[in-house]
Amino acid sequence: MNSDSDADYSYSEPPPIYSSSGSSIQLPFALLSCAIAMFMIMQTLAVFRQKSALQEGKTQLVDAFAKREPLVKTSGELKSKLQALVNDLLILGKTDEDAKAIIAKYNIRQDLPGSASEAEAPK
Repeated sequence: MNSDSDADYSYSEPPPIYSSSGSSIQLPFALLSCAIAMFMIMQTLAVFRQKSALQEGKTQLVDAFAKREPLVKTSGELKSKLQALVNDLLILGKTDEDAKAIIAKYNIRQDLPGSASEAEAPK
């Protein structure tokens, strides 16, 4: 073989792809590290936003509960008054014809105490 037709490199020098500078490997790792760091920063910020939204939601829930508490109390009082009215109407219906007509028209009946709790129980 002729030395003029040999390859353009010599065996004493490594090929350029295997250079010892290391910059060809460091650059992808640096870019990958930057991408992972950015991803983690974005995830951390998202968690902080969710945490503050959760705290704000809890505050709103406590405020709404406090505002509705008087309404629930009023509703309970109204329910007891209505129950007393119905009981009086049922007692009156034993002797009064008008009360009997109202009871029949609206199909009012008195449930036994055990059956009322069963009807109100969640299913």
